[in-house]
Amino acid sequence: MKKKGLVFSAFVLGALLLMGCASATAGSGGSEAAGIEQPEAQDLAMVCALIGKDDADTAELLGGGEENWTEDGVTFIGRIYDTELYGEPVTVYTTCSPEKKVDSVSIWITDGSQAVTEEQLAEWQGYVTDATGAEMQQMPVSAESGTQSWEWQTEDHFYTLRLLEDILTLGINPAVGELQ
Repeated sequence: MKKKGLVFSAFVLGALLLMGCASATAGSGGSEAAGIEQPEAQDLAMVCALIGKDDADTAELLGGGEENWTEDGVTFIGRIYDTELYGEPVTVYTTCSPEKKVDSVSIWITDGSQAVTEEQLAEWQGYVTDATGAEMQQMPVSAESGTQSWEWQTEDHFYTLRLLEDILTLGINPAVGELQ
């Protein structure tokens, strides 16, 4: 039970960090605004395959992205990519180890600017179920944040779809001991 609480806390912290990253980069006029077309991440398997790769290699796969550093410019967090999954625009965030290997991936499916529909939620639950071949587990609503979550576990990864008001994200993390 203690381990689950620690893992959940880490996910919530990651989501909060990414919210900060998203607000810090909002309106910064990324490459889409400059008319540069971004490569499309075709499916979840491609995005999941980023985990464990060198940051430089992932940058090549998804068109460079934007480096994401702490506000003081000292610590490299990872990259931010504007791309498409399943024909829909998404923002993909990577977090990296000090050795610049991708540790985890977070996909921002919606950014809070419009309501998440039941159809959209069901569609993404289907995408993850199809991609993982695993059974979806609905988690209780978090008393602390009000976040509703669904989880899938494979031999190599944990997938967590989270809905907080009008923000829908998908976190992909390696199973314990999988990251080298």
